[in-house]
Amino acid sequence: MGEFSSMGEVADELDRKDVKVAVFKSSPAKPRFDLLESPKKTAEAGAFTPTVPADETFLHTYNCNWEQFPRQKDLSHRRKQMYRADYVKLHYVHYSTITTVSQMSEMETRSSGRESWLHRYVERHVHEFDEMKESTMLHTKTKVARNMLSWETRCRQSTLSEGTCHVGFPFPKGMKPTTSMKWNDRYGYNCFLNEKIEDYWWPKLVEAVKRRKEGRSNAALQNE
Repeated sequence: MGEFSSMGEVADELDRKDVKVAVFKSSPAKPRFDLLESPKKTAEAGAFTPTVPADETFLHTYNCNWEQFPRQKDLSHRRKQMYRADYVKLHYVHYSTITTVSQMSEMETRSSGRESWLHRYVERHVHEFDEMKESTMLHTKTKVARNMLSWETRCRQSTLSEGTCHVGFPFPKGMKPTTSMKWNDRYGYNCFLNEKIEDYWWPKLVEAVKRRKEGRSNAALQNE
């Protein structure tokens, strides 16, 4: 995000700031209804399985967050981390539970000359990403049929929340969020696009996939 064009550049900047653990805000995104395969293909008992077409990408399809960027809500129980493996000695799900500093004794900490001692450990080498200037995470957790029970009724509401409707109907760019307007006059708008993903990262991914497929095709022809 911002002026960065790769995670390598972001990681280099974190090293310069002596950051050992970097934290992403994270909340499951919604797959965009208009990019999915037809619900009729998997319809059953008032639900369907949201399916990303073979010629689409998860990055594009799931670029629909229920909260506008930069996200403000505290989603600490869902946060993901990027960390230096030589610093974090034990990582559990979303948390760096043991680090090279946390396992040091009081004497070792004070004699290091770099760390200060507290009886209750506080991580000082952690940094929360600025979603507009540094990096963001798109949580593309797949939605399944059980998420879609009574979806037609639930999705007629325009509700900015993770639940209620589990497929995305993104607000048009520049539109002020309102519950009075509907997608195709039927379903309520309920999520927002990340413009940097839509305009920059998704096209780069499409081009990279295309080059890889062409490379495989050329290799197969040479082996015939």
